[in-house]
Formats: sequence, C-alpha cells, structure tokens
Amino acid sequence: MIWQCTEILAVIVECMIVTRMLIQYFKFRSEDYRILKWLLLFSLLFATDMAGTFGIANETFLISSCLLIEIAFSTIFLKGNIFEKILISVINYVLVYFINLPVMSAISAITGIPMLQLQMSQNVERVVCLFITKILYFAVTQFILSFRKKEEYHFNRNEWIMILSAFMITLLIGISMYMITVGGKTTEYIYVAVTLLISCLDAVIFIFLRKMNRTSQIEKERDIMEIQLQRQQDEMQHLQQQYEEISILRHDFRNGIDCLCGMIEQGDCSGALAYAKQFKERKVNTILSQVQCSSTMLNAVVNAKFNDAQSKGIDTSLRLVVQIPHDLEFDLSIILSNLLDNAIEACEKNPSNAQILLTISEEAGYYRIVVRNTIAASVLKKNQELKTEKANKKLHGWGLRSVTDLVSKRNGLIDFYEKEGMFYVDILLPIEENLHLGD
Repeated sequence: MIWQCTEILAVIVECMIVTRMLIQYFKFRSEDYRILKWLLLFSLLFATDMAGTFGIANETFLISSCLLIEIAFSTIFLKGNIFEKILISVINYVLVYFINLPVMSAISAITGIPMLQLQMSQNVERVVCLFITKILYFAVTQFILSFRKKEEYHFNRNEWIMILSAFMITLLIGISMYMITVGGKTTEYIYVAVTLLISCLDAVIFIFLRKMNRTSQIEKERDIMEIQLQRQQDEMQHLQQQYEEISILRHDFRNGIDCLCGMIEQGDCSGALAYAKQFKERKVNTILSQVQCSSTMLNAVVNAKFNDAQSKGIDTSLRLVVQIPHDLEFDLSIILSNLLDNAIEACEKNPSNAQILLTISEEAGYYRIVVRNTIAASVLKKNQELKTEKANKKLHGWGLRSVTDLVSKRNGLIDFYEKEGMFYVDILLPIEENLHLGD
C-alpha cells in the first residue's frame, strides 16, 4: 500500500509542477475564480495521469491527452500566443523524458537493477528515482520561469511552426527512447523511427537557420539603405545651403558693385581694391568649387566634402587626370563620399596640420583612386580590421564595407597602408571591366 501511495504522490507532484509552470508562464486572462481554475487544470491532469499510469497504462494516450488538456486550458483561460502555448505544453513532456531517462539509467547502473524492473518495482531505489526526477523537474521549470521574466519572444507564424516542429520531433524521440529503454518486441522498428525523426529534426533546424540568415541579410541591407539615405539627405541639405549662399551672394554682389563704382568715381582706387579683396575672401571663397570635371555627380560629392573639410580647418587637394566614364560615376561617387567622410573624421581627431589629398588617375589599364589623410598615430597598429569606434555599431561602420563591396563587384583591388604620417586608401578598378560592366 505504501508503494502505491508513493506513486500517487509522485503523480500529484508532477501535475502540480506542470500546472504551476503553465499558469505562471502565461498568467490568467482574468483573476476571477483564480483558485478554481488552478484546481480545474490540476484535476484534469491528475485524472488523466492516473488513468494513463494505473488504468490504461498507455504512454501515447497519457501524453496526447495531457497535451490536449493543457493547450485547451491555456487557450481558454490564459494570456499569450497560441503557438507559444503549444510549445510550452510540449516542453513540459519533453522535460519529463529527458530527465527521467538519464536518472533511471544512472540508478540502474549503480544498483544493477534493470530499468524495466526499476520502473515497476516497489522498493527504495524506485522511491529515490521518483524523488530525484521530481526535484530536477521542478528546478528546470523554475529556471524557465525565471528566464521568461527577463526575455520576451516575438516570432512570426512560420518561425513558431518551425520551433514547434523541432520540439514535437524531440518529444517523439524521447518517447521512442523510453520504449527502447524499457524493451519490447518492436525495438528494431523504433530504432528506424528514431533515425528518421533525428533526420527530420536536422532538416527543421537547417530550414530555421537558413531563414534566420536570410532575415539577417535583409536587415543588414535595410540598415545600409537607411545609412545611404541619410547620407543623401545630408548631401541635399548641403547643396541647398550652397544654393542659398549663392542667392545671397548674387544680392550682395549687386550692392558690392555699386559700392565699388562709387569708390572709383570718387577716385578712391586703393579703397576699392581693398574692398574687392575683402569681398572675395568673405563671400566668393566660401562657396569655391574644388573640382569641375565632366561628371556633375563627382563635382557635387567632392565639392561638398572638400568645403566641409575646409570649414573645419582641414586643407584639401585634388589631382584628377582622367575622364570618368558614365557607368563608373555612381559607384565612384559612393566610394569617394565614404572615404572622404572617414578622412574628415580622422583629421578632426588630429586638427594640427590636417590635410586630405585625393588623386584619380589612369595607370596600366586601371583607374587608380588614392585618398590620403594625416594621422597623429598609427591606425592600423591598434585597429587592423578598421572597425568603427562609434558607440552604435549597428548604424555605423558600413561606409568602408560599402566601399570594399563596390570594389569587389567591379573586380578591383583595395589596399590600406600608412606612410610618412599619412593614412592611404589605394583603389584599382579595371578599365575594361568598367567599359563592359553591362555586358
């Protein structure tokens, strides 16, 4: 009688742990009749467990019935996503198998009692086995509840289906391993079933990882597009500012001419000359174009960046000795925009004698683009991979990656090196590749 009471007590404890796990994980939709709802779930699980353990003695009936009870109860009375409710219900019984089997195997190995006999026996070893498994079961469910308080999951429908598939397969593997452990006439067929289930699990994991990889790529591309859009907006704002300055200059130019004419008519030539020089320094030079080539796109980018650099006290220099083909303009504009941004940021950290030099030339069948800027100390020595040092790594550090991707797309070469206090970015783009890129 005492042994049967021990088994019943184990069933009670297990049902209480499952009930506690489910309710505390999801919480009630309404706190009304809280205790009655708690007792309802516990009573249904207890009655089903008793029937499956002592009555019908069918493991499949026991698991499937308990799963249906948990899913139905959580759907009606508890908060949360239906997929997550199914998942937690499955996890409850995955834990049962993956705790019970190792513990039974360990006790069987220590005592020498076969696992089938240990499962059916009425002795101290059986009591110890029940005690250890329930303690471990409670500990694991408590860990899940503690983790749940810190993390929230937001999976879409397809992700939930894949996760549930993985855990359902794991549950079936656990049941199969249990049947193999206790022995039976169908052991060989169960081995085949376990092998197939593991293969299915591998397939589900592969599909899930591939989906995660695709999602990661999409998010990365979206981040890059956001950064590029922000950069373009900054460029447009700068061009708008230049347009406004030109409009002001046009207005001031009329007044300046009138003033100069008045001085000359009065014979104050020296004053007129001084006024003209002052007007040139204060007005005209503020919007001086640094480059005027056949590419309006390059003109806009280089002029904007060089004017920005000069406003920060950075000297700039350009040497352009090649005609830029139309199909290279866009990519080269992005490359120069990113590299000049990086050069300006580097010079701002070392404002003393700051200088940026840009050279675009043609050498041995290649377009060669060299951007160099002054540095106070070696950059490559402490940051060989040239990772961004900005706080938000997700939103920054894409400029150089964008440059290397564009160079790679055009089958070009890129090199980073330092020489005589200057940091160099040296790029070679094949001329033939540029000419026939659309072929």
